[in-house]
Amino acid sequence: MRATAVGQAELKLFWRNRTALFNSLVMPVLIVPLLMSVDADGVPLIVGLTGFVLLMAVYYNLVTTFVARREELVLKRLRVGELTDPEILFGASLPSVVVALGQMALFAVIVGVITGVALPARPWFLVVGVVGGVTVFALLAAVSSAFTRTVEMAQVTSLPVLVACLLGSGLFFPLSVLPDGVATVLRLLPLSPVLDLLRAGWSDGPVLRPLIVLAVWIALGTYAVRRWFRWDPRR
Repeated sequence: MRATAVGQAELKLFWRNRTALFNSLVMPVLIVPLLMSVDADGVPLIVGLTGFVLLMAVYYNLVTTFVARREELVLKRLRVGELTDPEILFGASLPSVVVALGQMALFAVIVGVITGVALPARPWFLVVGVVGGVTVFALLAAVSSAFTRTVEMAQVTSLPVLVACLLGSGLFFPLSVLPDGVATVLRLLPLSPVLDLLRAGWSDGPVLRPLIVLAVWIALGTYAVRRWFRWDPRR
């Protein structure tokens, strides 16, 4: 697959990027004590870590990756070749996505062994949640990069998505404790349906609404990337 070649080249750059390594490998570990202080149960810990990995290892890292490759003219040079636009974006996303998936699996195993979490009764919802979450936040990263002039500015342009999802998606506290109207709105955030689907792997919670919300975000993200993604440097 031609996109794999782009991904292999990107992977070499990924391992040289200290910021990306810190966000992917260290930040999720640092957040464990906070998640445990909220709820020591294994399932919320697995769900919380998965959500945090999506935000940092996928979304934030890919915002900086897309901006850096755009400003270095890498995306522009790739686009004049035989690669299609989706192949370029997929290849550039591949290292961050692979590292994120590896982290999610590792954290799930470690937390499961330590806390004795039972195997999920409906594991297919875990798969749907993870795949959907990776897709949504890769698309959001591509959209955010269009409004990010430099790699340094990614800390600012990514902040609204990070803060909204960290504080409003039920990552640190259940949305059920909030007023119904507020909770209903917060369940429309991009991370909320992902976390709901992950929890549904262990419980009998409703899944229709999170599936619909997730599908809408994927559709909106795809449209936004086609409409606003920038291939040329912002001078």
